[in-house]
Amino acid sequence: MEASFVIQPWVATRTIKDYCRLCFQARENGNFLPCKRALSVPYNSLLASLRMDSNPEFGKIMKELEDAKETCNSTKSPDEHCHEKMQTTLQAALLLFDRLLEDYKKRYAVIQNRVTPLARM
Repeated sequence: MEASFVIQPWVATRTIKDYCRLCFQARENGNFLPCKRALSVPYNSLLASLRMDSNPEFGKIMKELEDAKETCNSTKSPDEHCHEKMQTTLQAALLLFDRLLEDYKKRYAVIQNRVTPLARM
């Protein structure tokens, strides 16, 4: 169960990173605004996950993501600075989630490798 609280934000972050790249590529042909609307669903899911945790690193990433989103949404068409800021912030979030997943895997391996005492008869 605990793993889902780490995996879901990781998936949302990857989705946002991909959407962001696609939106940036679509900026020239007028598909940027529909793309930004589609981006809001995984983005809001990620923010909700980050708000649920009291980890200070999550709070920092959440603030950076909100700032990057505000910067990108305030521009009518995205520029290199906006795109780079969002991608850098999302990469930092992915690294955080990767680290949490590795910690979870290590803890789970320790639990699985414990020898359970034999039941007395």
